Amino acid sequence: MELKVNEVAIPEQITFNYEELRNELTEKVSMYETLVYTDEQIKEAKEDKANLNKLKKALNDERIALEKKYMQPFETFKAQVNDIIRIIDKPIAVIDKQVKEFEQKEKDEKLEAIKEMFASVGFQPFVNLEMIFDNKWLNKTFSMKKIEDAMKERMFQIGNDVKTLNDLPEFGFEALEIYKITLDINMALAEGRKLADIQKKKKEQQEAEERRKAELEALNSAVCERMKEEREDAVENMTAEADTESATSSDNVPEQEHTNKEWVSFSCLLSIEDAQALGQFFKSRNITYRQI
Repeated sequence: MELKVNEVAIPEQITFNYEELRNELTEKVSMYETLVYTDEQIKEAKEDKANLNKLKKALNDERIALEKKYMQPFETFKAQVNDIIRIIDKPIAVIDKQVKEFEQKEKDEKLEAIKEMFASVGFQPFVNLEMIFDNKWLNKTFSMKKIEDAMKERMFQIGNDVKTLNDLPEFGFEALEIYKITLDINMALAEGRKLADIQKKKKEQQEAEERRKAELEALNSAVCERMKEEREDAVENMTAEADTESATSSDNVPEQEHTNKEWVSFSCLLSIEDAQALGQFFKSRNITYRQI
C-alpha cells in the first residue's frame, strides 16, 4: 500500500481593483471622520451609509463565493483522506490491543519473578515489596540482575538507618517506629528530635513547678513558725498577767465563791487577736486561768 497524490496545479492569484478601492475609501474615511451632518443632511447621511454597506456586502459575498469554489477540491480530498484513515484505525486498534495484552503479560510475569527475588534477598521483617518497589523495574531494559543489585543496596541502607536510630540517645524507639512505616530516616530523626524537645520542655516545667512549690512551702513554714512564736509569747504574757490578777483577786473573793467553781482543762487554736480577746473575756468574768 502506497499513497500516490497526483500533481496539483496551484490556483492563480485572484485579482481585483484593490488599490483603486483602497485609496478611494481611505480618502473618504478621513473625510467622514471629520464630517458633521446638519439636520437637513440626514437623508444624505443615510444614503452614504447605505452605499458603504452595499460595497461592503459585495466584497464579502464575492469572497465567500470564490472561497467555496477554491476550497471544493480540497474539501473532497480531505473527506477521502479521513475515510481511508478510519479504515486504517480499525486494524491498528486490534493490533494495539494484542500488543498491550502481551506487554502486560510480560510485566505480570516479571513482577512475579521480582516477588520471588524479594523473598530471597532477606529484607528486615518490617519491610515489604511495596515499600521499596520502583516501577522502572518492570521495563524491559531493566534486567533482573540490576533489580537484585538495587534490592541489596536498599536493604543495606535500611540496616544502616536502623543502626543510626538505635544509637540515638533519646527516643530512638519512637523514631524507629516511624521509620518502619515510612523508610524515611529524615522524617524519623525529625520525629525523634520533636519528642526530645517536648520531653525537655516538660521536664523544665516540672522542675520550675517543684521549685515554686518548695519556695511556697518554705515561706508558709516560716510564716507559721513566726505566728506560733507570737502566739506563745502572747499566751505567756496573758497567763502571767492573769496569774497576778488571780492571786490579787482571790484574796478578796469570799471562800463561798471559790467553792462553786471547778478547774476545766482545754486547748484552743488561737490567733494573737483571739488570745487577747479571750484573755479580756476571762478578766471580765473574773475567771482564773493558767497555762497547761
